[in-house]
Amino acid sequence: MRHLLPLAAALAALISLAACEQVMTSTPDYRPQDAGSVDQAMCLLGFTAVPLTELMTGHHLVDATINGVAGTFVLDTGANASVINAGFAEQFGLEPAAGGLVPAIGIGVGGAQKAGTSSIDRLTIGGIDIRQRRVMTADLDQVVRLLRPMAGGAQISGIIGQDVMKEHRAVIDVAKPILYLIAEDADPAPVAASRCTGDAAGAETEAAAAR
Repeated sequence: MRHLLPLAAALAALISLAACEQVMTSTPDYRPQDAGSVDQAMCLLGFTAVPLTELMTGHHLVDATINGVAGTFVLDTGANASVINAGFAEQFGLEPAAGGLVPAIGIGVGGAQKAGTSSIDRLTIGGIDIRQRRVMTADLDQVVRLLRPMAGGAQISGIIGQDVMKEHRAVIDVAKPILYLIAEDADPAPVAASRCTGDAAGAETEAAAAR
């Protein structure tokens, strides 16, 4: 099974820099009204743009809500599942599902961990209702402690992994940085061009960022 969060090597090399320069500040410049741009192409295919925050490690943070509670998560393409730090399970209203713990799986930092599964009522990212009703819970304290200084002290609640990204046809523009997601359970398909005008698309992105 693939590791959930292969962070150890990058964090060991960069942790000493965190005190003087914590976050790679980057405000996504989302301009779907620009003809021929990647932003316009993604918008016209029905993708919703979700702003990301880039850390010195090259990892990205994304805001999400679980059961109506907001949190900040590491977006990790190397994680085969989304994981909530067990210490925050109660905060998000999570309870272990029947069956409890599953066999240990690697999380990179801290070695093998045991993980449980919990049901969720609602998960949203950038205003999109994510089609997922279960997440894993595991002790990610060591990962969170190492990343937190590079996140400007922001509390990191867990990981958004491949399960969410595959379900919503995720595309990541690391240069922006922006996460593109399809809301519908369908392949990308052309939408009305009016959706991608400056006013309409700008309002949509601002609303996503506010969430």
